[in-house]
Amino acid sequence: MFKPHLIKEDDLYGKSGYILNHLTPNVYQFYTTGPGCHVYLIVGDELNVLIDTGIITKFNSLNYLLVTEIGLKLEEINLVINTHEHFDHISSNAYFHCITAAHRWAAVKIHYSDELITKGKKWGLDLTDLNVNIWLEDRNIIDLGNTILKVIETPGHTSGCICLYEPFKHYLFSGDTLFQGRITNIYESGSISEYINSLQILNTLKIDSFYPGHGNYIIGEELVKKEIESSITKAKIELETFINRIKTRPLEKVKIPPSLYNREEEDL
Repeated sequence: MFKPHLIKEDDLYGKSGYILNHLTPNVYQFYTTGPGCHVYLIVGDELNVLIDTGIITKFNSLNYLLVTEIGLKLEEINLVINTHEHFDHISSNAYFHCITAAHRWAAVKIHYSDELITKGKKWGLDLTDLNVNIWLEDRNIIDLGNTILKVIETPGHTSGCICLYEPFKHYLFSGDTLFQGRITNIYESGSISEYINSLQILNTLKIDSFYPGHGNYIIGEELVKKEIESSITKAKIELETFINRIKTRPLEKVKIPPSLYNREEEDL
């Protein structure tokens, strides 16, 4: 039986680099402990797909591990899928001259370089030339030959968030929707009520493992279900707490809980 394992911690770019983990026979994780997000590679029989491209300051590390450890060149990546529109997930898109896909709400923001949303300039990044070729919708199917990815709309963190579900192997790429041990932050177009609904949708699926955009992945159907249900409970508590504040305090004195609406870029 295949067991997930560490392939290599980037020794060329050090702390600014990724750690490469081999998750399944054809799925790799470029793991980061610092700024940016995890990047995932699925090596398909017909398509090689990258899920998010990460922050541009880590691109050299991504390329280094991609070439030296996996044996793929940039031009052998056939499709990039962005789980949402924030800069830490999209800013390396420009290096990949292949088809790019994102949910339609994320695609609009990326295409028009909405600075409030992508926050590129605050990090010295020029995101004005990024394009999205395919606008994804709920239940779209992407066939890689040996792997199927089903698009699940999961608005909450932003309106353009998606998860990607493998319905036969039962794993989920959860982007910034589902994490271990915490709930997501709600940004700009996001909604705590939509977030709760998105988690409830995920709770209807058989998920044996999930791979998030930040933090640790979880393996085991019972552990995954426990994490989803815990997140639903935490999100409901946050919403109820805020509603109670509105009911019991003058509106000008009501403070929004940080997890309910957070604009700190470090927590994207």
